[in-house]
Amino acid sequence: MSSIFLTLTLYLGHPLPCFWGMSMDRKTVFYIQGVARYGGAPESLYRLASRLKGYKPLVVTSREGELTKRLAHAGVEFFTVKMDMWRKARTWPCLPYTIYQVYKGAKKGGTDIVHCNTLWDTPYGVILARLLKVPVVTHIRNTLEHEKIKKYWLNKVDLIIAVSKAVAQPLRDAGLPHKVIYNGVDLMAFDRERVSGRQVRWEFGLGEALLVLLPGRVDSTKGHKEAILAMAKVVREVPRTVLAIVGETSRQEAGLMNDLKNLAQKAGIGERVIFTGARSDMPAMYAAADLVIMPSLDSAREGFGRVLIEGMAMGKATVATRTGGIPEVVEDGETGLLVPTEDVEALARAIVELLRNEKRRREMGEKGYERVKELFDLEKTVAQGEGVYGELLNA
Repeated sequence: MSSIFLTLTLYLGHPLPCFWGMSMDRKTVFYIQGVARYGGAPESLYRLASRLKGYKPLVVTSREGELTKRLAHAGVEFFTVKMDMWRKARTWPCLPYTIYQVYKGAKKGGTDIVHCNTLWDTPYGVILARLLKVPVVTHIRNTLEHEKIKKYWLNKVDLIIAVSKAVAQPLRDAGLPHKVIYNGVDLMAFDRERVSGRQVRWEFGLGEALLVLLPGRVDSTKGHKEAILAMAKVVREVPRTVLAIVGETSRQEAGLMNDLKNLAQKAGIGERVIFTGARSDMPAMYAAADLVIMPSLDSAREGFGRVLIEGMAMGKATVATRTGGIPEVVEDGETGLLVPTEDVEALARAIVELLRNEKRRREMGEKGYERVKELFDLEKTVAQGEGVYGELLNA
């Protein structure tokens, strides 16, 4: 590690001019999002950065894609630098130059505080903050093992933002400075009074079918296999049910989608499971649904469950597994039903129970909507985040 810092010193021996077109009356928050594939963490970053009021956002990510497209549409400045995973052997040869490139962009942007959007971005952010002599914040979005605290330098940041009390527990045990700030949902985008699901239902020829929606990244830890196996049981009880799996796989699990499609065929429900891929009209997808599910496994280390608050914002009842931070989002028996992880029978029973009882679904949906307004409104999330920046900058 010492050789890396020596190399950095040589790279950074001359000051760089600051000519980024920045506003002089707002401090700049520099966000690091290494993984470019769009998912919950980039979505949270986009929502936060695009709604900042007292600060100017500047974002670095590894490549252009859905995140940069959304940032550009919202008028948020960004640039790209190829950033590999910190602890991968292939990362180290290029690391000094990578950090130099990130530093150069952050320096030009007049960075006042560094915000690492995930655990994996933290070492980059710590080095950058030390070079710039500014505070650094890390956002932790999944439950984690204690050993990762030192591996990813969480003990070197000024403050850690945890998305739930479950995520905060190991930080609390380690005595690290942290604050719980729940993810927020944009109630202007997810507006159940304005957004209609009619076009979606027409697109997929749903007619009078009951639509169960499973949104989010298609990943082996997210319970898609269990959802399909449960669906085979559900359709025997409620024949007009259709399951829509919305999302895409990572490059590492490129074959998973075909595996899931084959599983649906073998279970005899190939025509009752829709694979939509990634969608840009998620509010309409939720509006079209009768029920939203999230059957994540314990191995997902689920810190929160963003898709649940999106569904609740659209007035939908939910069924989810009792793992990680999910019980802080879904009130079991009030806004939805919680079931054990990997329990296909329990998942199927909960889905059937709510599909057969429209009145209860609607009541849970209403309570879920009120819960979102109380705890998970994006406006509150942004205000709390800006509060953290202010505390660190004024310390």
